[in-house]
Amino acid sequence: MTDAPNPFEAMIARLAADPALAMMAKPGMGVLVWDLAIERLLWASPVAEGLGDVFADAEGKVLPGFRASDRLKALAGGLAPRQGMRLERLRLDPTQAWMPVTCACRLADLPTGETVLVTAIVGPVPKVSPKPRAVPTAEASAAIAPDVVLPPKVAKPTTVRFVWQADAATRFIHVSPNLVEAVGPAAGNIVGRTWDEVSRSVARDPEGAIASLFAHRETWSGRTIFWSLDSSPKEVPVDWAGMPIFGDDRALVGFRGFGLLRMDAAREAEQPDEELPAPNDEAAADDEESPDLTTSDDESWFAHLRDRVAEALASSKPVAPEEVRSEQAFEPTAKPAVVPARQSTLSSVERNAFREIARALGARVETAPVEETPAVEEQEAAPAVPPEAPGSNGDKVLDRLPIGVLVHQGEEVLFANRFLLDLTGYDDIDQIAREGGLVSLFRGSPVLQGADEGGSQLALTNRRNESVAVEVRPAAAEWNGEPASVMVIRKAPEADQARLRAVEWDLREHESRVHELESILDTATDGVIVFDETGRILSLNRSAEALFGYDQRDVVGDAITVLLAPESHIVALGYLEGLRSPGVASLLNDGREVLGRVRQGGTIPLFMTMGHVNDGPQRKFCAVLRDITPFKKAEGELVGAKRAAEQASAQKSDLLAKISHEIRTPLNAIIGFAEVMLEERFGPIGNERYKNYLKDVHASGAHVISLVNDLLDLAKVEAGRMELTFTSVNLNDLVSSCVALLQPQAARDRIVMRTSFAVKLPPVVADERSMRQIALNLISNAIKFTDAGGQVIISTALTDRGEVAFRVRDTGIGMTENEIEAALEPFRQLATSRKRGGTGLGLPLTKALVESNRGALQISSHPNDGTLVEVIFPPTRVLAE
Repeated sequence: MTDAPNPFEAMIARLAADPALAMMAKPGMGVLVWDLAIERLLWASPVAEGLGDVFADAEGKVLPGFRASDRLKALAGGLAPRQGMRLERLRLDPTQAWMPVTCACRLADLPTGETVLVTAIVGPVPKVSPKPRAVPTAEASAAIAPDVVLPPKVAKPTTVRFVWQADAATRFIHVSPNLVEAVGPAAGNIVGRTWDEVSRSVARDPEGAIASLFAHRETWSGRTIFWSLDSSPKEVPVDWAGMPIFGDDRALVGFRGFGLLRMDAAREAEQPDEELPAPNDEAAADDEESPDLTTSDDESWFAHLRDRVAEALASSKPVAPEEVRSEQAFEPTAKPAVVPARQSTLSSVERNAFREIARALGARVETAPVEETPAVEEQEAAPAVPPEAPGSNGDKVLDRLPIGVLVHQGEEVLFANRFLLDLTGYDDIDQIAREGGLVSLFRGSPVLQGADEGGSQLALTNRRNESVAVEVRPAAAEWNGEPASVMVIRKAPEADQARLRAVEWDLREHESRVHELESILDTATDGVIVFDETGRILSLNRSAEALFGYDQRDVVGDAITVLLAPESHIVALGYLEGLRSPGVASLLNDGREVLGRVRQGGTIPLFMTMGHVNDGPQRKFCAVLRDITPFKKAEGELVGAKRAAEQASAQKSDLLAKISHEIRTPLNAIIGFAEVMLEERFGPIGNERYKNYLKDVHASGAHVISLVNDLLDLAKVEAGRMELTFTSVNLNDLVSSCVALLQPQAARDRIVMRTSFAVKLPPVVADERSMRQIALNLISNAIKFTDAGGQVIISTALTDRGEVAFRVRDTGIGMTENEIEAALEPFRQLATSRKRGGTGLGLPLTKALVESNRGALQISSHPNDGTLVEVIFPPTRVLAE
């Protein structure tokens, strides 16, 4: 018969197929599976079963006080992705609660459809001792002497966390309902009241430090105040933390923070405040008197500590007969006790603790034999003596050690010697338990470096919220018959203290910088999406959430294409692939236009720019998305206006072409009849005045036909319908023929024409007919606007930049800048040129023909100083020789 497959193992095998979770396939991997409410541990891999027994009962129900419960609930609530994985540091190791364990977290579905949270421990699984589950029998219970008082166990701290917010005048504007639920509506309703009013009514600040922190706008944490309870004479200690909030102009906006109500540490309100020892006053005095605190002596003492511990374990102190007699005085009927030759001053628990300390320091300690006197059968059995409880001579020995000794079970502190209490500023372990337990001593301080022999250098936080660099060496032990852990803590050298302060300063600066950058990202109007190299979304800023209408938890773990329209998927994925590749495509990062898909429906145009966030083993990318809806709207309006203008221009050109065509036919008839009549082919004209009129008719018709031809050519050029034949044109020959053609006109007007042609001028690519018209127009204009005795110089040249230039310069009347602009407009004639006639289309048509030949027309002129007109052909239109 085949057993049914384990659904959890099948799910883990399916997850291991993902490259990001391939490590789950390793046989020694520690995996824990939770329900989404984090109320039950559903399954643990064989390696992690012992760890699961620590914070869950036999039925898998999570035990109260589990430190990682809140963070696991946040991961199950959507912080963990459904694709890929998220690395998270969770407090799963009960023996080192101050040291979180790195886990890979992922949401997954069972074959039944149930969604679960999977956490895979990255690295070795913490080693813990199995919890004793045996129930003492009736005989064992009866064997315990009724007068034996077992040391009480410290209850796990029960804390209630609430958040608060106040304005710049310290008036509370928001408090989470947890406070009212814990202390009652009368003591918890503080909204609308200032801190001064609250401190005089329901909250008691023994030192008055909170008001000073508010006044100086400082950041604080771990400050203890006491809060009253409704209908009860007791008060509850509260760990009070807060920070100021500043606006853009560094003006104070208000304050915000949180508080931790330690409900299990409630006490009578009438009890006077506990006086805290002066900071390091007594310790400083001891430091001055004791030579053990100097660097050299401290190193020497610590180096020989293992030998001293071994000596203490093997030593015995003879008990004086007077002490025995004094003890027997309380038992008048007792038989004379047999006094052993040597009796240890340590209890068995302390002896075990000493051995573990020595083992942590590397000492080889063998159990010291204890001499015992054989029992005498004839003597009556001595009455049962309660076993010696911790806190006698053993405590004195441990308190004299110049190092800290701490025994704990998980986060519960069982014992701390005097050196550690003085170092941290606490009076006893009960006070440590009330103010947070073991985690409060190592509250997220930075790990400086690894120490030798399995230890670590950490930052210990004292009661004044100051960090002290220490060396910590852990070891396993027993306490009252149950597994426990021993920590040997030594203050680090002064160099490490200075390095700790530097590390903490850098950490604060880094945290401040990160907070500023997060605030900037949330303030920016552009949406920012962070995703891995597979395109799975890791986070969104607030602008991206507002842009798409999605909350970050709704899309984390999904592909980035879930936020884009289908037609933009290929564009975005191709963009990402180009950035991942090491080739040229990763350098051509000019952005892409995509369509975003909003949650409410519809699409929005976006401009997307992607870039690298880091290039480590797990590469990350970010996409910056800008809404370009206004730009697209403006672009559409511009395109529409351009099309309308082009359409109007085309209609104008068509109209001009049609009018020119209709006028040309009757004009040709008028000109032809006028020529016939002037030649008197059909008989003489009787009156001489008629001949003069016919000459005027013929000249006017010729002028009109010239105007129509120019108008028609201009309309064709503007409409793009002029037919040009581009060939190799010898510019020197073409200009020479035009000069020869217009030479008689210049001679009649008594104008000197000079030429200067470049030798070996390369040919240009142009339309020969339009180039001839350009040359004729420019030379005839120069002659027309030059007075008698003036000069017109026509030249060609090859510039240093490889351009070919055709220049016409005259010594005529010249023009101003405004007159040049007017002359280039159709049908515009200058006041100085009206006496010389013309159609007003010469320069506009010439400019249009030059641009049709891919050239440029430049005019430089000054009044009474002549005009220079240049036609320049770029190197691309010049043929090589």
